[in-house]
Amino acid sequence: MKTPSLSILLFFTFFLFHINAASQDIQPLCEESADECLAKISAQQSYLDENTPPWWALQVRRLDILFNVQRFDELYGLLRPWLENTNSKVLPEYKPVVSLFFGKWLRANGRENEAIVALTEALTGLKAQYEKMPSPEVGTRVLNLLGVLGKTKEAQDFAVRLEGEDYDAPIFYKEIFAELGHLALREGDNAKHIEYRIKSLHWALKLPNLQQQAVAYSNYAVALRNNENYEEAEKAFLKGLACAKQAKDVAQVNSIKLRIAENATLDNDAEKARHWLKRVSVEGLPPLQLARYRKLVRENAPN
Repeated sequence: MKTPSLSILLFFTFFLFHINAASQDIQPLCEESADECLAKISAQQSYLDENTPPWWALQVRRLDILFNVQRFDELYGLLRPWLENTNSKVLPEYKPVVSLFFGKWLRANGRENEAIVALTEALTGLKAQYEKMPSPEVGTRVLNLLGVLGKTKEAQDFAVRLEGEDYDAPIFYKEIFAELGHLALREGDNAKHIEYRIKSLHWALKLPNLQQQAVAYSNYAVALRNNENYEEAEKAFLKGLACAKQAKDVAQVNSIKLRIAENATLDNDAEKARHWLKRVSVEGLPPLQLARYRKLVRENAPN
């Protein structure tokens, strides 16, 4: 079995990457909540010189976390100093990652054409990095970008290549199968969608990260829901909800509650849908989901 470098392994088990004794207590806090993790990583960065490989390795973790919990204003705040005319200051190996997260931020804000430009730039840079020095981290980002940019056939071929690498990194395979699940959903293949979500969940459960497990359960539940397996979908959503609560991930907790209400709506159970809609905190719901929340409230209003 091929074993990634020490820095890659530590990145994928979240939160240690550099020989720095002061950073050894990052992992427990990252398992507790996004806020604690972000605070801990920021504290560790204060001991490092800005715009160095160790500093950027932690900065990428911060960007990943902020995007995953959909705190887009804070995400842009971290990106802004490195954009536009100041971009030349970024270490060359991290320019593609800056473009990647900027593209994600643009897409989240409805600026699709600009997002495609930034994401394409990121893909070009990350592909070059992977060919020069293959790693689970870069391979996962390349696969994700191929899917995001609609390059389905290229993504599928690249996924086969990644599977064959046989890395000892559970999060790597969790992300591979999650991305294949996205592609199957886009292609309308429910059977493959369920299959890939099961495999992604299998690998997520090997990780000491409840937020990742919550997302994997939720994605699996969506695949079941799309196949009209509403009862099994609710069970999976509830497992994901339990993980999100333990992780103190407010955005994910409310997103899953909304999905349970949506699942009940599709199953023609308006009473259950109303029950879950009442448990959704609008303030804790990601902004992009507010329209769906209002739509479900209207659809399930008592006659």
